Amino acid sequence: MAALSHFLNLDLVLTSRADLTPLITHLDQSIYVLHHQEHEQQFLLVLETNETESPHPIACTEQFLTVIEALPEPARALWDSCTSRTFSYGFEGGREFPALDTTIPADLVLRIAMLGAAIGITVYPHRDAPDPERKDEPDALP
Repeated sequence: MAALSHFLNLDLVLTSRADLTPLITHLDQSIYVLHHQEHEQQFLLVLETNETESPHPIACTEQFLTVIEALPEPARALWDSCTSRTFSYGFEGGREFPALDTTIPADLVLRIAMLGAAIGITVYPHRDAPDPERKDEPDALP
């Protein structure tokens, strides 16, 4: 089986000194909460789109932007008060050609910038699926 590089997902990672729970209530069904916790007076909220079938970075970005740009004023003020807002693109690196070439169009980059958000890119190393027959192989990625 070919091990091609591919887009995995887009997470939106928010950190804040304020509780982000009110922001969650304004999300639509295209977005779900991956992680939400408070740690040392800092709140962390990680969101992901539910674009599960053939996710595409542009479609996922547009989903997030549409929801965020439509936030009502109190939720938008909470968004603006975040200490960090990152659109975190995840890719799996492959071992086969062709190389993956992904472009985020300028209009989406501008919309991200207008929201005061950063863009992060993570490339995970390619891993073969664990062989259930092997007892010495871990079931999960480290």
